[in-house]
Amino acid sequence: MSGAAGAADLRIGVLRLDVDPRYDADMAYARIELRPTGDVEAAVRMALSDMKIVTDARGLDVVLSSASVSRTELDGAAQAMVADGVTHLVLDLPAEDIDHLAAALADTPVTLLNTTAPDDWLRRKCHPNLLHTASSDRMSVDALIQHAVANNWKSFLVLRGKTERDALRADAFVEAVARFRLRVVDDRTFDLSTNPAMREQNNISLLTGGTRDYDAVFIADEVGEFARYVPYQTARSRPVVGATGLVPLEWHWAFERYGAPQVNSRFESQSEGGRRMGWQDWSAWIATRAVLTSHAKARGDTLEDVNAFLRSERLRLDGSKGAQMSFRPWNGQLRMPILLATHNAVIGVAPLDGFEHRVNSLDSLGYDEGEFACD
Repeated sequence: MSGAAGAADLRIGVLRLDVDPRYDADMAYARIELRPTGDVEAAVRMALSDMKIVTDARGLDVVLSSASVSRTELDGAAQAMVADGVTHLVLDLPAEDIDHLAAALADTPVTLLNTTAPDDWLRRKCHPNLLHTASSDRMSVDALIQHAVANNWKSFLVLRGKTERDALRADAFVEAVARFRLRVVDDRTFDLSTNPAMREQNNISLLTGGTRDYDAVFIADEVGEFARYVPYQTARSRPVVGATGLVPLEWHWAFERYGAPQVNSRFESQSEGGRRMGWQDWSAWIATRAVLTSHAKARGDTLEDVNAFLRSERLRLDGSKGAQMSFRPWNGQLRMPILLATHNAVIGVAPLDGFEHRVNSLDSLGYDEGEFACD
């Protein structure tokens, strides 16, 4: 899928950090990998392979450019790709870097696709050249709340870590609880230390006790080191959701419906070391499929025609999750089902039965048009 550019070339780029703070190879004492690893380029290449019949039929030669650079090199690498003819750039970057690049490339003919940053504030920036295939924080917590309502969970204990990402996810959950007229009985911060003087924050039994009763525990823990110890150690025997227990995800290797096993099998056979497809991989895979589908089905051959189709309701994207997906015009977010999964099983798929929307049931997850505003 690479070579010298020709008249009918479609150039797609992949850009990521060579040292991404989100994917540090942090290991626990037992050498348990806590953060997701793996290069999303494997998923992009799988999408190119999946869609080869379609692109061949349109006479398109797909050229993939890829770069893994330091933060100081991001601008230069992106500009070089655009200068080389890349029109769609798949980004595996933190939100602040995507925000910067979207502004820096505003006057260039490139569409950026955010595949791994869930931050709602990035959607509210409303960059006209930016689309999102990673689910937002709001979509994730809405999926959890739908499950809570379906199971008659009415009250929650919220546990949050001390990172900025922990605060954003926890705040989103607290807001979702209020929207559905449920209740947070307490909102507590945990600490990773073993300092006895901080036992009220690092002792799980103390952290989850001494308050009014609750139906479930929600935990926001970006790193995952604290969260993995919470189930089965809470002061009350209650389910745990959020960063562990029941987790909202774009994708899970155990999903068994809508052709998902075939997608997972293809990825395992094509990825280095036969690793399982993670949510970041699915997000990059579907972003690439969206671009290729738009090139194949747009009514005209110009880049403007392709991008208009990409952002239109005419896009019907199959992500092997049982729904036809498209991008929301008000914030560039991909509408999608959210999987509710444990470590080895998918328990449900949101939107759940009974959660309807006047236009599209997928819009019951995330900011709806009437409540969304650009910053």
